Amino acid sequence: MLINIICGFVIPWLAAIFLIRKSPKTLLLIYPIGSVASLVINSFGFQLGFWDFTPLIPNDESVSALPLDTGLYPILASFMIWAILLHRNKTALILFLFILFTTLLEFSALLVGKVTYGNGWNIGFTFLSYLLAFGIVFIYFKLLEKFRLL
Repeated sequence: MLINIICGFVIPWLAAIFLIRKSPKTLLLIYPIGSVASLVINSFGFQLGFWDFTPLIPNDESVSALPLDTGLYPILASFMIWAILLHRNKTALILFLFILFTTLLEFSALLVGKVTYGNGWNIGFTFLSYLLAFGIVFIYFKLLEKFRLL
């Protein structure tokens, strides 16, 4: 679990210091939706047996992914929106790169045995799940823009 905390929570929050200094409003407004999207998608994935994450915790599999749900994923979502704000004409490319990068991170975790798939889940579906998660964040961002909050 220590690796989960360090890699999934501590390191991302150290990287977030940059964003806190450059664009605190982006982090404050995007982090919550990134975290909620991650928690919901991971909860369904664990419950439906699509994936598991070590350490395996009986009767509460989602606890092992909690550092990622409150660290890596929402902070990546915040960085994605910050990048979109900087490069408006490259929104689709930025979305794709963040989805691809996150999928490759999970693929590396799959290769070292940190993540296991079940019930027909595969890396292609993982890409689609990140498309859904980052898509939710992007739609929320557009709502924030519409109401002139970001």
